[in-house]
Amino acid sequence: MSKKKVSTFFNNLLRKKSISEDMQRQDLLRCFGLVDLTFLAISGMIGSGLYVLAGTVARNITGPSIVISYLLAAVAAVLSAICYAEFAARIPVAGSAYQFTYLSVGEFWAFLIGWNVALEHTIYVAAIAKTCSGYLDGLAGDAISNYMNQTLHMDGKFVANYPDFLAAGFILFFAFILVLGVKLSSKVNIVIATINVVIIIFIIATGIYLAKWDANWIDVKGGFFPHGWSGTISGATILVYSYVGYEVVASATEEAINAGRDIPLALLIAITVVVISFVGASGALTLIVPWYEISPTTPYPSAYEARGWIWAKYVVSIGAMAAMVTCLLSIMFVIPRYLLAMARDGLLWNFFTIIHSKTQVPYVSTIIVALVSSLMAVIFSLTTLVEFIAVGQLLACTFVAACVIKLRYAPNKISSYHRSDNCVMEDSEEMEVTELKDIVKQSAEKKREGAQNEETLLRTTELDSREDGELKYRSYDTMGCNDAAENRALLPSEYGTIKKSILYSRLGFLVQWTAASKPGDLPFYSLMVAVSCSTSATIMLLFGIAHVSEWWFITIFVILVVTCLLCLGFISLFIQDDSIKTYQVPLVPFLPFISIVINIALMLKLRALTWIRLGIWIAVGLVIYFSYGYSHSKAGKKSKEENEEK
Repeated sequence: MSKKKVSTFFNNLLRKKSISEDMQRQDLLRCFGLVDLTFLAISGMIGSGLYVLAGTVARNITGPSIVISYLLAAVAAVLSAICYAEFAARIPVAGSAYQFTYLSVGEFWAFLIGWNVALEHTIYVAAIAKTCSGYLDGLAGDAISNYMNQTLHMDGKFVANYPDFLAAGFILFFAFILVLGVKLSSKVNIVIATINVVIIIFIIATGIYLAKWDANWIDVKGGFFPHGWSGTISGATILVYSYVGYEVVASATEEAINAGRDIPLALLIAITVVVISFVGASGALTLIVPWYEISPTTPYPSAYEARGWIWAKYVVSIGAMAAMVTCLLSIMFVIPRYLLAMARDGLLWNFFTIIHSKTQVPYVSTIIVALVSSLMAVIFSLTTLVEFIAVGQLLACTFVAACVIKLRYAPNKISSYHRSDNCVMEDSEEMEVTELKDIVKQSAEKKREGAQNEETLLRTTELDSREDGELKYRSYDTMGCNDAAENRALLPSEYGTIKKSILYSRLGFLVQWTAASKPGDLPFYSLMVAVSCSTSATIMLLFGIAHVSEWWFITIFVILVVTCLLCLGFISLFIQDDSIKTYQVPLVPFLPFISIVINIALMLKLRALTWIRLGIWIAVGLVIYFSYGYSHSKAGKKSKEENEEK
C-alpha cells in the first residue's frame, strides 16, 4: 500500500460531517415542549439510582453521609450536563454525543461513541426491567422467583437463575407505547413521573416525621461518617451514574419545538429537582433506620416496615415501580435516535432510518432494540448487566466536554446553519449575497467615518467569496491593529488564533510564532497535552498512593499538574467562537476540562473485566465499521465527489 493511500485512509477516519442536511430534516415529529423535556430528564435520572443504589451505598460504603455523596456526584453530573446543553441547543439534531463528536473530532471516534452508548443503554434497559421484575417479586413474597427456580432453573456464571420473562414483558410493553408516538409516550411519562415525584415528597415528609436525628445521625455506630471521608467519596463515584439520564434530553433535541431555549432550561430544572429528591430521600432513609439496618435491595419499603408503617411500604413500592418504569421508557427513547443518526450518515444499515409515516417514530430501530434488550433480560443476571453500564456514557461525556473546548477554539460554520422550522435561530431566513455585500460595505464606511483617529484605524475590507451559504471577507489592518480589532465583528477564520490584544501588546513577541499554525490547531494540541498530563496524575493518585510521600512521586506529580495548568492558560489566550446565539458553557476551557478529569478518574476506577467486555464490543463495532460504515459513509461519498469535481 502506497504512502498516499495510507494517508488517505487515516484522513478518512477523521473526516467530519456537515450538519446542513440534518438541520433541514422534518421526518421526526417536533412536539416536545419545556414540560415534556423536563419530565423526560427527570424520568431518565430518577430510577434504580435512588430506589436500589441508595440502599447498597448507604449500608456498605457511606452510611448517613450518603447525602454528601449525592451532592458531590451532582457536581460531576452538572459539569457534563452543561456541556451537553451547549451542543444540544446549538445543534438540534438526533444523535447527541455521536453528532457532537462527528462534527468536532471525526467519523471514527463518533462511530465508537455512538456504538458504545447504544450498547450501554440497551443493557441499561434490560437491567431496569429486571429491577422492576425484582420489586414485583418482592411484593409478591418471592412467589415468582420461587416458582421459576423450580420449573426453569438455569446454571451458569453469568446467566440468571431463571429466565426473567416478566422483565422482557416490561420492555416489550413500553416499546409498544413508544412506537405509538412520542407525544403519547410523553403523556404517559409525565403522568407516571408525577406520581413518582409525589411519592418522593411523601418519603421526605414522613422521613422528617419518623426521624431519629441523634440516634441515627450523631450517636449511631460509626457516626455520620462510619467509613470516613474516603467512604463518602467512593460513594460519590458510584452515585454519579444515578444522574446520567440528562443525556436523554440531548437525544430528544430534534423533536423539541424550541431546542435552543428549552433544552438548557429543562436540564436546569430537572437536575435541581433530582438533586433535591436524591438528597432528601436518602437523608430520610438514614434517619428512619440506622444505616447498618438498611436493606440493600429494597431499602425504602424495608425501612417503613421496620418502623411498623406497613401501609407505607406499599406506597413507596408504587413509587419505586413508577420511577423505574419511567426510567425504562426514557432510556428506550434514546437508543433508536442514536441508531437513526448513525444510519442517516451511512455508518449503519439503512433499515435503522425507517420512520413511520403517521407517528413519525423510528419504529424499526425501536423494535430491534426492544427485542435485543428483552433477550438480555431473559438470559443474563442483573449483576452481569450492571457491570457493563457506565463506561460507554463516561466515554461519551469525556468526548463531549473535549468537543466543547475544541469547537470553541476552532473555525466552524455551525452558527451559519438554521433549523427549517425557524424555531431556533432568530435570523433563520438566508440573505441574498448582494444584500450581504451592501451590509459589509456600509459597515466598513460607518467605522471609517466614526473613527476618532483615521491614521490608526485605516482598514480595507475586501469581499473574498461565499461558500456553503457563508460570506467570507478578509480585513487588513495597516496601523493600530489592536484598536481596530476591538471595533469590528470577529471572522470565523479568526477563531482559534491568538487574541489581538495579546498579540499587539508589549509581550506580543512571545506568541508571534503561533501565527504559523492553522487556526484551532494549537488549542487542540494543548488540550491533548493537558488531558494526557491530568490522566497521568490521576493514575498516580489512584494506583500509586503508597508512594505519595516520596520525592520522585511529588516531583513528577507537580510537573504534570503545572504542565496541565500552563496548557489551559495557553488555550485561554486564543480567540473563542463568539457566534453562538444559544446557551454557552461558562468558563471555557476550565469547566469542561474539570468534567474531563472527573470522567477519566471514574473510568479508571472501573473493574478490569468491564474494560475487557468493552474491548470485545468495540472489536465487534470495528468489524461493522470497516466492513460497511467506512465504505458507505455519506461524508466519505461527499468528499470523494468534491475531489472528482476538482
